[in-house]
Amino acid sequence: MVISAEPRLLHIMRGAVRYYAQEAGFRESEVYELALAVDEAVTNVIRHTYGNRPNGRLALEVQDFADRLEFVIEDTGPKVCPGAIRPRALDDVRPGGLGSFFMKSFTDSCSYDETFTDGNRLRLVKFKRQFLP
Repeated sequence: MVISAEPRLLHIMRGAVRYYAQEAGFRESEVYELALAVDEAVTNVIRHTYGNRPNGRLALEVQDFADRLEFVIEDTGPKVCPGAIRPRALDDVRPGGLGSFFMKSFTDSCSYDETFTDGNRLRLVKFKRQFLP
């Protein structure tokens, strides 16, 4: 799915994530966590990559494999430096700044495709319970 980078449209992506996670058999808590991880990723794109300008494009692809779900988020903004993306300290209690922490905490893999040339491509992977080591 492709949407414009407007916060009011994020519920569409969250709904798609919840649907696929439920269909894949994830527990309700995991469904919530996956929706939050994708929401945080997309919110970061809107804020930091597009500077809150709604003319940006966001794409979400959900791939349901036998052993995992993959959420691929693409934008057409300037390249980000994955090494520079860090959550704030957890003991610094205030709103915001924990999106990357949630993304890494609620998924089994969180990686940027640095070969993607048209912007940024983030892949979030969550393995299905029966395939966990």
